[in-house]
Amino acid sequence: MKKILVDLITAVFLIITGCVVLALPIMGIKNVKIVFLIVLALYGLINFGQFILTFKDKDLEGLFTAIASVITIIITVFTDFKAVPLNLAMTLFVWISFMSLIKLKKIDYYHDRKKKIWLLRMITLILFILSGLLSVINLYYESEVQILTLGFFFFIHGILELVDPITNYLLEQK
Repeated sequence: MKKILVDLITAVFLIITGCVVLALPIMGIKNVKIVFLIVLALYGLINFGQFILTFKDKDLEGLFTAIASVITIIITVFTDFKAVPLNLAMTLFVWISFMSLIKLKKIDYYHDRKKKIWLLRMITLILFILSGLLSVINLYYESEVQILTLGFFFFIHGILELVDPITNYLLEQK
């Protein structure tokens, strides 16, 4: 039950992060690189906290997500987004690729234990990849639109992360 609650709180924080990113252009914040770095840092911290709180359950998804976020932060620091908008798209694509592999590992974990939730996780993985690819394709506009695109992507990712703990909770109550 503790793991489900921690996963639920983590997903809610990810949704809130997406909502805050959506509000940034209204507040006049237009630096895409700083916004992307902060969001990745928040994702890394939130998921590392999730890993620490659920360490006894031997769930490494939070740790792997934090590592993927740190690797992407390092790539972002050494990349110029203003000169070539393609760099932002490629950096986000790298993060999406890492996250897809992490989610696929979690699907394999559920499948090995013959839990039916693996099918739901596969559907959310497909939706995550599709929303990520659509976001990557639409990152060629001015900075306000790029920030809004990132906000929608991270908001959708938070919602997709919410599906797993809610489903586990409902299955546990059954």
